[in-house]
Amino acid sequence: MAENSLSDTPQTRLDGRHVLLAVVAFFVAVLAVNAAMIYAALSTYSGVTAAEPYRKGLHYNERVSASERQQQLNWKDVANIEPNGKVTLSIVGADGRPIRNLSVDLNIGRPTTNRHDRKLRLLAQEAGGYGAQIAPFEPGAWIIDVEARATTADEEPIFRSRRRLWMAP
Repeated sequence: MAENSLSDTPQTRLDGRHVLLAVVAFFVAVLAVNAAMIYAALSTYSGVTAAEPYRKGLHYNERVSASERQQQLNWKDVANIEPNGKVTLSIVGADGRPIRNLSVDLNIGRPTTNRHDRKLRLLAQEAGGYGAQIAPFEPGAWIIDVEARATTADEEPIFRSRRRLWMAP
């Protein structure tokens, strides 16, 4: 009688060690994909937020060209906010001279909520800067949005700036 050739091959059985290795390999793969997605999301996030993303998305190309115009102007701004509520801002051109005759709006708020947001229009000062006085600030992190427009037109801002400030106690 001929022997069965199947009995010569060793048979593998599924035991607890194989199941453990499969489960561990599955979770390692899931964690690796999650880590890659988190890295991709955080490394590409610009931090820019929009209150009305749909409306602003419709005018995206206009905003890009406005940003390019602002880069060509090479204007810089220096904002100073004191804990007593005194706000000063100077906008200087590429030559270092202050830019005058602008209508400057400032929005100051907390990064995590809009409950403490304060909107104000800065007034021109003699030294070429802009300033205002508002209620004192609480310590902590604040976000400042600056929009400057030509005083003769109510169009898209000439200059925009956004920064985070820390108010010490």
